[in-house]
Amino acid sequence: MAKKKEMAEDDKEAKQAGSETEDGAEIAVAAPAPKMSAKRLLMLALIAVGALGVIGAGLYFSGLMGKHDDDSVVELGPDGKPIEKPVFYTLPEFLVNLNSSGKQVNFLKCTVILEVPHQNDIKNIEANLPRLVDALNTYLRELRPSDLAGSAGIQRLREELLLRANKSLSPVKINDVLFKEVIVQ
Repeated sequence: MAKKKEMAEDDKEAKQAGSETEDGAEIAVAAPAPKMSAKRLLMLALIAVGALGVIGAGLYFSGLMGKHDDDSVVELGPDGKPIEKPVFYTLPEFLVNLNSSGKQVNFLKCTVILEVPHQNDIKNIEANLPRLVDALNTYLRELRPSDLAGSAGIQRLREELLLRANKSLSPVKINDVLFKEVIVQ
């Protein structure tokens, strides 16, 4: 039994130092890796967490992570109050006879877009659309071709339509009247 014990110890030493093959060549056997100390392990974990934090912050502030392009983002003005983006509403196309003397018939074809400050104002415009279209048609039919000549004529048309739209749609405030198309023939 002592002999077996001695052989087992010799085998252990051979394995630790390396072992020989049958032809006498020595083969190196890897020794077990030394255990890492708790301090070193904690230090590596803290470095890894810090590196992930730095990478995450870089992605967030570069806009690649965490920010979404949606309508809930509110821009602030110089006074710190939110700036609301205007909303546009396109009215049905107008095609009217102009007031002309003589046998010549002139037409005005135009597409008008209203700019309102809030999305909620669109419901009020749609509810009062017949009243608005009537007011604008009545005004447009009284125009003469000379009233629409040049950019000054179009500017006067814009101001008159804005006045009538605000009157017809009160309490909704129309910010501006824009023209998509104006044809006088």
